[in-house]
Amino acid sequence: MPASIPISFHEKKWLIKIIQEVYGIQVVDAYSCQNLSEELKRKSKISISYNTLRRLFGIIKGPTNASRFTLDSLCKGIGYLNFTSFQQAVNQFEKDFFNEMLILNRLGNQKDDQIILGIVQQFQLKNWDEVYQFKSIVDLCLEVKNFELLTKIFELSFDTKDEDVVWRLYVSFQSIYVQSCQNNEAVIDYVAQLLKTNELAQRILLQLFVEEDCLQGYYGKWLLATSEDLIEDMPVFKNLMLCQLAFELNNLPEAKRHLALSKKAFKEEMHPNLKGRMAAWDYILESKSESAYQFFDGLQEFSTKLSFLVFFYRLLEVYQQDLSVFDFIERFEVDDLLINFSFPEKHNLNKMYLLKARYFIQKGNKEEARFAMSQINLLYIYSCDKGWVNQQVAFIDAAC
Repeated sequence: MPASIPISFHEKKWLIKIIQEVYGIQVVDAYSCQNLSEELKRKSKISISYNTLRRLFGIIKGPTNASRFTLDSLCKGIGYLNFTSFQQAVNQFEKDFFNEMLILNRLGNQKDDQIILGIVQQFQLKNWDEVYQFKSIVDLCLEVKNFELLTKIFELSFDTKDEDVVWRLYVSFQSIYVQSCQNNEAVIDYVAQLLKTNELAQRILLQLFVEEDCLQGYYGKWLLATSEDLIEDMPVFKNLMLCQLAFELNNLPEAKRHLALSKKAFKEEMHPNLKGRMAAWDYILESKSESAYQFFDGLQEFSTKLSFLVFFYRLLEVYQQDLSVFDFIERFEVDDLLINFSFPEKHNLNKMYLLKARYFIQKGNKEEARFAMSQINLLYIYSCDKGWVNQQVAFIDAAC
């Protein structure tokens, strides 16, 4: 049996569209697949069974891939040399149409919000072409201040349980973070309103673009505006960040109140980032170390322990605590076979090695500090952490 090859949602959409133009058949059910099979045989002398067509177009459940022979034959039947020439034609048309539409929108000559929204609705974010098209649309909305379309985009449904999709959404929405850092008040105010009712904005703009240096600025404004009933861990996350803000404002009673609220809402299955933050504030505000040991010893997986270490030690370092009190980071072993090599994990590894170097400097072991620094690749650093990372590198270089 010939090996099957994948066909994208976009390519399948154009196959259906061109079949309708050539044969006058709208492929929507088994009956239309039967008609198409007969018409291909009658008009083009091409034999493709209606069962193959039903599988290809998802009329019946099961894999929707098809053999190269089937796809080549179908494309010949609609006027193309083969499947490859069909792919090239429709992908180039789509890109040209997309680019021209964005130019016309920027010039103010054309407003195609429904078409643009329809394009975004088709994105599955499984490839980077779609991600950068998505980013171009978000950038356009910001440039022409089309917050109405941007809101409709945020109201679309994306699979935020898929880590790859979340990372690609992070890339797609990055210009909102940049504009906010540059004090674009229109964008800051827009996001503050959005955070009251929109789950996607909370997950991406608030929980991924954590800008601690702006807690007393736009990011603190966002926190205060954010509702707590859309995401299960939001009461914990929000109160931990407001605890940090209150501490920076020297309001210790308020900081302790927010820490208590975060503990009240906490559930054991929540993200290790939150456990790291909570354990750090337990120690900074209450001089308690029990939660740190409990959380760290309760984590089993490499990536969860790594996340906990980074968030725990980083807060201790930022607020000038003695890192050497806790030996978790010295006991933690990096096994290359357990690293998933995603950008977020490489980023966390870099921060962990920086913090490990700081830990060993405080213990007076410069040799181990230098070894930790030798493991770092500073290409893998989030924009939100760039300032902190540069400070750490300068301090460690001077100390070693």
